[in-house]
Amino acid sequence: MTDAEFQFEPLDDSLWSLGVYDAHCHPTDTMDVVPEIPKRRMRVLTIMATKASDQELVAQVAREYGVDRNSNDGDNTAVSCRVVPSFGWHPWFSHLLFDDMKGESNGDAKALKIDHYTSVLTNEPTEEFISTLPDPKPLSQFIAETRKYLEEFPSALVGEVGLDRFFRLPNIEAGPDDKHLSPHRVNLDHQKRVLEEQLRLAGEMKRAVSVHGVGAHGVLYDSFAYLFKGYEKEVRSKRTQKRGPYDFEGDESDEEERGPKPFPPRICLHSFSAPPDFIKTWLHPKLPAEIYFSFSHAINVGYGYEKFPDMLRLVPKDKLLVESDLHIASIEMENHLSAIVRKVGHDKEWELDEVIKQVGKNWKKFVYGDATTAA
Repeated sequence: MTDAEFQFEPLDDSLWSLGVYDAHCHPTDTMDVVPEIPKRRMRVLTIMATKASDQELVAQVAREYGVDRNSNDGDNTAVSCRVVPSFGWHPWFSHLLFDDMKGESNGDAKALKIDHYTSVLTNEPTEEFISTLPDPKPLSQFIAETRKYLEEFPSALVGEVGLDRFFRLPNIEAGPDDKHLSPHRVNLDHQKRVLEEQLRLAGEMKRAVSVHGVGAHGVLYDSFAYLFKGYEKEVRSKRTQKRGPYDFEGDESDEEERGPKPFPPRICLHSFSAPPDFIKTWLHPKLPAEIYFSFSHAINVGYGYEKFPDMLRLVPKDKLLVESDLHIASIEMENHLSAIVRKVGHDKEWELDEVIKQVGKNWKKFVYGDATTAA
């Protein structure tokens, strides 16, 4: 079966009724179609915020269509699609935050703006280019706002966060009809700072995160490893195993004494596209967080990534998620979920109902941890 056939063969109603969970999507990018969400056949959409303008949009959609963990919104009798919100700042927009938590200060607004963009953008931008950009927002303010959203939505994730080595800012000076990109990227050091503070917040609030990684797979892993330091699990030899292959360093009382961990308990590497060997790195038993791998038809199959079957073989069945990564809550979203479910079933030689049931179980564990829920 070709990839094109995967894309256009829909799932049967009986399969949709098992509960298909979209682990990562952006329906608030097309708000006029948001009212279509209840009509979609997915059980739950995990919807991402990425920048200043869509944090409140995601919250609004969650207030209207959010999963109520104390109701039966997500059980097998559900007739409408629901959402779980995620609040975060995407690396593509990380230049729009200035680091007042460890770096830059609140000085003269104009000077701060020029100094900020000059320091965080590559290929030193001109004052003319900087004038097309908005005044940067304090990182501390964004973190405080995100904390409030996480308090409002107890099931919410932190996301979409991450690193991107290749993204270039659009050349706004060229005019609205010109799609030419500027030579400017956001330097990785600044991206890492924005990512770190969001990961620390996720650790404080004990929330899962959805992570973007493009062209910086080693740096991304190192950014997490920096926060994991001192919390690694002790990998025990087979001869000395008593309570499994590894133990956590310390116990609950030790955690209370040390305070919240500076990293999220559960991590989803969304539309994962790193070389397959990175899967082994992320699955090392010493890592003190649960790592999940999510795949989309748009990225992992649509780009013709030849190593996708090899990647799937390396991902444990209980760490596998699927997503659409689409920006519109249309029938196309259903088609993309159908396509990736079929592709996973084909490459792993699983029946489709097995794929859906396993991925649904994994999604609940990723979002809610050990807590049980009807979603």
